[in-house]
Amino acid sequence: MAITPKKDTPDSGVLQEKPDPAAAKAGDHDRIVMASRRADGSMDQVAPEFIGDKHVAIAAAKEQLAQQAASAVDVAARGVSSTPEGEGSSEPDPDVAALKEAQDKAIESAESQAEREVRDLHKGLGD
Repeated sequence: MAITPKKDTPDSGVLQEKPDPAAAKAGDHDRIVMASRRADGSMDQVAPEFIGDKHVAIAAAKEQLAQQAASAVDVAARGVSSTPEGEGSSEPDPDVAALKEAQDKAIESAESQAEREVRDLHKGLGD
Protein backbone atom coordinates (compact mmCIF):
# COMPACT_ATOMS: atom_id res chain seq x y z
CA MET A 1 0.00 0.00 0.00
CA ALA A 2 1.09 3.55 -0.59
CA ILE A 3 2.08 5.82 2.28
CA THR A 4 0.53 9.27 2.56
CA PRO A 5 1.40 11.92 5.13
CA LYS A 6 -1.00 12.48 8.02
CA LYS A 7 -2.65 15.90 7.82
CA ASP A 8 -2.12 16.84 11.48
CA THR A 9 1.55 15.72 11.59
CA PRO A 10 3.21 16.04 8.18
CA ASP A 11 6.39 14.20 9.24
CA SER A 12 4.64 10.86 9.96
CA GLY A 13 3.07 8.51 7.43
CA VAL A 14 -0.01 6.29 7.51
CA LEU A 15 -1.36 3.60 5.24
CA GLN A 16 -4.07 4.78 2.88
CA GLU A 17 -7.57 3.79 3.92
CA LYS A 18 -8.58 3.31 0.28
CA PRO A 19 -6.21 2.19 -2.51
CA ASP A 20 -5.55 4.90 -5.05
CA PRO A 21 -5.42 3.85 -8.74
CA ALA A 22 -2.81 6.56 -9.29
CA ALA A 23 -0.42 4.56 -7.09
CA ALA A 24 0.00 2.01 -9.87
CA LYS A 25 1.14 4.76 -12.24
CA ALA A 26 3.65 6.07 -9.72
CA GLY A 27 5.80 2.96 -9.64
CA ASP A 28 3.69 0.35 -7.85
CA HIS A 29 4.12 -3.11 -9.33
CA ASP A 30 3.39 -6.76 -8.65
CA ARG A 31 6.22 -9.10 -7.63
CA ILE A 32 5.23 -12.58 -8.79
CA VAL A 33 6.49 -16.14 -9.07
CA MET A 34 3.66 -17.20 -11.39
CA ALA A 35 1.42 -14.88 -13.39
CA SER A 36 -2.34 -14.65 -13.24
CA ARG A 37 -3.72 -14.74 -16.76
CA ARG A 38 -6.62 -13.16 -18.60
CA ALA A 39 -8.64 -15.27 -21.02
CA ASP A 40 -6.44 -14.11 -23.93
CA GLY A 41 -3.27 -15.33 -22.17
CA SER A 42 -1.94 -11.89 -21.28
CA MET A 43 -0.69 -11.27 -17.75
CA ASP A 44 -3.14 -9.70 -15.29
CA GLN A 45 -0.68 -7.82 -13.06
CA VAL A 46 0.49 -4.23 -12.67
CA ALA A 47 4.00 -3.91 -14.16
CA PRO A 48 4.91 -7.50 -13.18
CA GLU A 49 8.36 -8.44 -11.91
CA PHE A 50 9.20 -12.13 -11.70
CA ILE A 51 11.08 -13.08 -8.53
CA GLY A 52 12.57 -16.30 -7.21
CA ASP A 53 14.38 -18.94 -9.22
CA LYS A 54 14.25 -18.08 -12.93
CA HIS A 55 14.10 -21.71 -14.09
CA VAL A 56 11.10 -22.41 -11.84
CA ALA A 57 9.34 -19.28 -13.13
CA ILE A 58 9.96 -20.33 -16.75
CA ALA A 59 8.68 -23.87 -16.09
CA ALA A 60 5.55 -22.52 -14.38
CA ALA A 61 4.84 -20.02 -17.15
CA LYS A 62 5.40 -22.67 -19.84
CA GLU A 63 2.98 -25.08 -18.19
CA GLN A 64 0.40 -22.37 -17.56
CA LEU A 65 0.45 -20.99 -21.10
CA ALA A 66 0.65 -24.45 -22.68
CA GLN A 67 -2.47 -25.60 -20.82
CA GLN A 68 -4.31 -22.42 -21.75
CA ALA A 69 -3.26 -22.65 -25.42
CA ALA A 70 -4.25 -26.32 -25.72
CA SER A 71 -7.59 -25.56 -24.08
CA ALA A 72 -8.22 -22.69 -26.50
CA VAL A 73 -7.60 -24.98 -29.48
CA ASP A 74 -9.94 -27.58 -27.97
CA VAL A 75 -12.69 -25.01 -27.38
CA ALA A 76 -12.36 -23.74 -30.96
CA ALA A 77 -12.83 -27.29 -32.28
CA ARG A 78 -15.83 -28.30 -30.15
CA GLY A 79 -17.91 -28.90 -33.26
CA VAL A 80 -16.06 -32.20 -33.82
CA SER A 81 -18.39 -35.15 -33.25
CA SER A 82 -17.30 -38.25 -31.37
CA THR A 83 -18.04 -41.89 -32.03
CA PRO A 84 -20.13 -43.69 -29.37
CA GLU A 85 -18.11 -46.11 -27.25
CA GLY A 86 -17.61 -49.53 -28.81
CA GLU A 87 -17.97 -48.35 -32.41
CA GLY A 88 -15.36 -47.34 -34.92
CA SER A 89 -11.93 -48.61 -35.88
CA SER A 90 -8.58 -48.72 -34.14
CA GLU A 91 -7.16 -46.20 -36.64
CA PRO A 92 -6.47 -42.74 -35.20
CA ASP A 93 -9.32 -40.34 -35.88
CA PRO A 94 -8.14 -37.72 -38.40
CA ASP A 95 -10.08 -34.98 -36.58
CA VAL A 96 -8.39 -35.87 -33.28
CA ALA A 97 -4.97 -36.03 -34.96
CA ALA A 98 -5.53 -32.60 -36.51
CA LEU A 99 -6.67 -31.24 -33.14
CA LYS A 100 -3.61 -32.71 -31.42
CA GLU A 101 -1.34 -31.15 -34.04
CA ALA A 102 -3.00 -27.75 -33.57
CA GLN A 103 -2.65 -28.08 -29.79
CA ASP A 104 1.04 -28.97 -30.11
CA LYS A 105 1.64 -25.86 -32.24
CA ALA A 106 -0.26 -23.69 -29.76
CA ILE A 107 1.72 -25.18 -26.86
CA GLU A 108 5.04 -24.51 -28.60
CA SER A 109 4.05 -20.90 -29.22
CA ALA A 110 2.84 -20.48 -25.62
CA GLU A 111 6.08 -21.89 -24.22
CA SER A 112 8.08 -19.42 -26.32
CA GLN A 113 5.91 -16.60 -24.98
CA ALA A 114 6.48 -17.82 -21.41
CA GLU A 115 10.26 -17.83 -21.85
CA ARG A 116 10.20 -14.31 -23.34
CA GLU A 117 8.02 -12.91 -20.55
CA VAL A 118 10.11 -14.35 -17.74
CA ARG A 119 13.41 -13.45 -19.41
CA ASP A 120 12.27 -9.85 -19.95
CA LEU A 121 10.65 -9.34 -16.53
CA HIS A 122 12.74 -11.51 -14.17
CA LYS A 123 14.40 -9.58 -11.34
CA GLY A 124 14.78 -12.30 -8.70
CA LEU A 125 17.35 -14.92 -7.81
CA GLY A 126 18.83 -17.37 -10.30
CA ASP A 127 20.00 -16.96 -13.86
